Amino acid sequence: MNARVLHLDGHDTAAAALAASWARAAGVPVVADLDELYPGYEQLLPNIDFLITSRDIPERLTAEADLRRSLPEVQRRYACRLSAATLGHEGVLAWDGQRFHYAPAYRVDPVDTTGAGDIFHAGFIYGFLQGWPLQRQLAFACAAAALNCTGVGARGGIQPVAAIEAFMAKAAKHPAAY
Repeated sequence: MNARVLHLDGHDTAAAALAASWARAAGVPVVADLDELYPGYEQLLPNIDFLITSRDIPERLTAEADLRRSLPEVQRRYACRLSAATLGHEGVLAWDGQRFHYAPAYRVDPVDTTGAGDIFHAGFIYGFLQGWPLQRQLAFACAAAALNCTGVGARGGIQPVAAIEAFMAKAAKHPAAY
């Protein structure tokens, strides 16, 4: 496999699980964006390195509503390097196996939130490929997602890296949820 990262959404679970197993065997990190638990998801999760889900998925996987308990349980249960939940205007909470990392969301006047999660994951992966510390990856991903919400459509507000970094330097954030 000639890739640096594999990103999956789990929609076609059988294909995603197979691709993830190939990537894992080749030493390619696997990032999953799960906002739904499609049939057969159990086959996919053991091959995920970075499991970044919507807010409700950790509870659905563990029957534990408190993310401070469910994220570590997900990470332990599936042996992923990171389990995280995106929280909309509250940002993102992540567990790396040793400690929590939290990044608040940036304040914008949203026009359309379509695609925010996809852009969040793209920002996270970009930061990962740059070798950034996890906290910077999460903050950058939050900023990229926030900016995308200022345009119409799933890709209406995608900005270049320099614009995202300039936004991060001056933009206000929502109050910390964690």
